[in-house]
Amino acid sequence: MSEIHLNRRGINAIEVPQEVEAAVGSDLPLRIVNHGSPLHITLASSDSSPFSGFFHENIYVDEIEEFRIPIREDAYPGIFNVEVIAGYGAKKAQFRVVVRERAAAEPVPEESGPAGPALPAIALPPLPPAGVLAAVAAGLILYGLWLVYRVDLLNAAAFAALLVGVVLAWSRQRS
Repeated sequence: MSEIHLNRRGINAIEVPQEVEAAVGSDLPLRIVNHGSPLHITLASSDSSPFSGFFHENIYVDEIEEFRIPIREDAYPGIFNVEVIAGYGAKKAQFRVVVRERAAAEPVPEESGPAGPALPAIALPPLPPAGVLAAVAAGLILYGLWLVYRVDLLNAAAFAALLVGVVLAWSRQRS
């Protein structure tokens, strides 16, 4: 895991590795260590699109945060840069990411007996918290009722419920 150190040598100081490596179809794990007061940093890359869907992320770092940059399964080997920005743009540091071919996996001996075809593992994203789901469900129900009865109060209540869901999701993302 590659480490990025913040505030170790001064306010908004950024220390990054010169170069990190990632394999096609894997994640590039970054461990962000803050040695001082909590701060927001920005991770940005303008040339990562052939390798990853990652473009820009604003991260609040209290002490230690972990961030992963997914590398596409269909990416070719190559290089892109990631810029770390702190202090509202006052301090910047950049490191190179070298994307390499995935190492060939060793063949696994087959078990005796009939076996069906292996299904690929699907990584599902985590569900939002129950409060967010409840607010969105309430908003959708209220909006459906507004469509049927055309009472403007239902439309306003649907909007308010969806807004509450957005605020809950946003506040969970910040913490």
